[in-house]
This record gives sequence, structure tokens and C-alpha cells, in this order.
Amino acid sequence: MGTGFAEAPLAIFTTLAPMGAGAFLLLAGVFFTSKIDDDALARIDRMTLVPIAVAILGFIGAFFHLASPLHAFGVFAGVGSSPLSNEIAVGVLFMIAAIAYAVLAAMGKLSAAVRKAFVAVVAVLAVVFMVFCGLAYMMHTIPTWNTPASIVQMVGYGIMGGGALGALVLGCARVEATPQMRGMVMALVVAGLIIGAIGFGMQASFAGSVSNIWGVAADLVPALWGMFAAFVACGIAAAVLVFVAGRKNFAIAPAAVAFAFAVVGVFVARIAFYGLFMSVAL
Repeated sequence: MGTGFAEAPLAIFTTLAPMGAGAFLLLAGVFFTSKIDDDALARIDRMTLVPIAVAILGFIGAFFHLASPLHAFGVFAGVGSSPLSNEIAVGVLFMIAAIAYAVLAAMGKLSAAVRKAFVAVVAVLAVVFMVFCGLAYMMHTIPTWNTPASIVQMVGYGIMGGGALGALVLGCARVEATPQMRGMVMALVVAGLIIGAIGFGMQASFAGSVSNIWGVAADLVPALWGMFAAFVACGIAAAVLVFVAGRKNFAIAPAAVAFAFAVVGVFVARIAFYGLFMSVAL
């Protein structure tokens, strides 16, 4: 039991890594629905390193969660049997594919058809990674986490934050915003907010019915519903700012602030999640 801040490194990982992955959903949608000139495409390809960097920062957070850095390589020993090992393995697979795509795209080695196929694969791996981020916490010994809500909220957070981050990428690439692009960004951010709020709300509600010898799980985080409200408020702010950015060709300043709001909102939600840790016996 605790406040959740003891797991801050994991909160950083499960906040930033899925968001970096989620940005590829937007990129895939843009490439499939919009005609982009070669110069703008080259700028997007250079800026694709931004979501990769965000995901890497998330993985660094997970690295600091380990008691010893030497344990990092041992995490792969449990692939197939350990939910945590599976999560990291899928995450690494996503990162390899994303980096390979970004490098080949930046070098101009991808034709239009290959680009679409490759970015589609990366986008699918991004969603799979989000799902495994949730699956890692579905343990029978921790009933407060052992619920589909753990998966639902992770997918929502990744999509919401990824949409905002994707808008920032397009802004940094100085892409002319089309109605399709603006609609796609808004759809991702709003859908992610709704999905994340449903997952968070489901888990918060469920926590009220879980108890052990120490008490009720919901009491572990007295400000639980306040943290839920903070997440929703940050998500709404992110959506509004993304809309404003889209009206100005994804202006960098509002897009960056939108992403910052998304990060803060999801981080608060993740701290609440870890604060709800309650095992069946302790």
C-alpha cells in the first residue's frame, strides 16, 4: 500500500512510452488519407524522431525502477510466462520497428507503398504494446489491478497522448493542416480521453468493492475521484488546445502545451493507479 509516488519511475514509463507509440497511429492515418508533398514529407520524417525520443524516455523510467541496472537484461528471461517480461519484449519489438521505419524514411529509402505498409505495421505494434502495458498488471494476487480496466485505460492514454504528440510533430514539420488531418487529430485525442476516462472510472468504482484485512482499496487513495477529475480536465484542455493548434496549421506552442497537459493528466492517473495497489493478503 502507498501513495503511488513510490512507483513514479513506472508511472513515467506507462505515461510516456504508450504516448510515443500512439503518435504513430496519427502518422499512419495522415499518410493513408492525405496527399503530402515531398518537402513536407521529408520534414515529417525528421520529426518522427520526436515520438521515438518520448518513448525512449519512458523506457528510461522503467530502467530506473529496477533495483540494479544489471537486472535489465534478465527481464527477458520470463518472456512467455511473466506479464512484465512480455510487456517489455513487445515494447522493444515496437521500438525496433519504429526506429527502423524512422531511419529508412529519413534516408529516403521508402516508396509510397512501402511507407504505408511499414507505418501500418508500426501503428499496429503500437496498439499491441499499449494492450500489453495493461496486461502486465492483471495479476490474480492484486485484485485492484486484475481487471480489464487496466488495459482499457492504457489504450486510452496512449491514443490521447499520441494524438497530441502527433499534432506537435506535424507542427514542427510545418505541415499545412488539412480538414482530414485536423479531424483525425481531434478524433484521436477525444477518443483517447473517453476511453481513458472509462477505464480509470471503471477501476476507481471497482476499488470500492475490494478489501483485505487492512481495509477498502478505495481508501488507499483518498483523492481518487479528484485525480480522476484532474485527468479529465487535463484531457479536455489538451483537446481544446489541439483544436486551436489545428486551426493554425498545428501551431507549435498550443500543440506543445496540449501534449504537456496530456502528460500531466495521464501521469496523475497512473499515480492513482499505483496507489490502488492492494494484494489479496496485505
